[in-house]
Formats: sequence, structure tokens, C-alpha cells
Amino acid sequence: MGDSARTGLAGPIALLYLGFFASVAVIGSVARGLFEPRMDWAGIGLGGAFVFAFIVIAGISACVSAVRMLADSPRFPAKVAPANSSIGRKVDSYGTTAIAFAILVVAFTGHVPWLGLLAPIIAGWACANTIRIYRTVGAS
Repeated sequence: MGDSARTGLAGPIALLYLGFFASVAVIGSVARGLFEPRMDWAGIGLGGAFVFAFIVIAGISACVSAVRMLADSPRFPAKVAPANSSIGRKVDSYGTTAIAFAILVVAFTGHVPWLGLLAPIIAGWACANTIRIYRTVGAS
């Protein structure tokens, strides 16, 4: 394990939040701006488009890096059934992850505004749990 067993969770979670709000907020604002008739895309120019693209790419790479760190951390909670466990435990593991992704869909639709603050950690947990489930299935 080495140093990964002693590291805390504050760094990856902060990186997850920064990357999530950088990429998702910029993608959302650009998508809304595409159909806004008052938006002056000619005024933004190619330089502005490169800035938007760089922010989105940097945010997505920060999210991927944070999820990998969280999936490798033994301190980050997970709901994973071992390969030799019962079918009920496996269904529980997969169902919990599916519910987390369903909560993300509700958060992205905007029906519950305060859920947007929890969306990065829910997305991080669901993705890290999916990676851990994949590792246990692949090990069997």
C-alpha cells in the first residue's frame, strides 16, 4: 500500500469539487449559450473558445484523477460485494451504485437545487464504487 494508506481524503475530494464545478458549470453555460439569441459568439472569438475548452479538459482530468485516488484509498467508503458472496449482497452492491447514479440524474435535472452541492461527492462515490466493483468482478 505504501503512502496511499496514510493519505487523507481532503485532497482528492477538493480536487473532485474543483474539477466538477469547472467542467460541468462551463459545459452547462456553453450549452445554454449556444441557443441564446443575445449571445455574441463572434465577440468571444477563437481565443475564448480555447479558454472554455481548456477549462473543461482540465476539469474533467481533475475529476478522473480524483476518482482514481478515491477508488485506491482504503479510507473512502465503498459498497462492494466480494466475488464469493451471495447474490443478495451483489444485488445490494449494484443497486446502491445505481441509486447513486439515479440521484445524480435528479441533481442534473435541477429539480432539487441544493442537491447540486452534493453532486460531486455522489458522482465521485458512484464512480469509485463502480471501479471497485469492476476490480472485484475482474479478480474472480
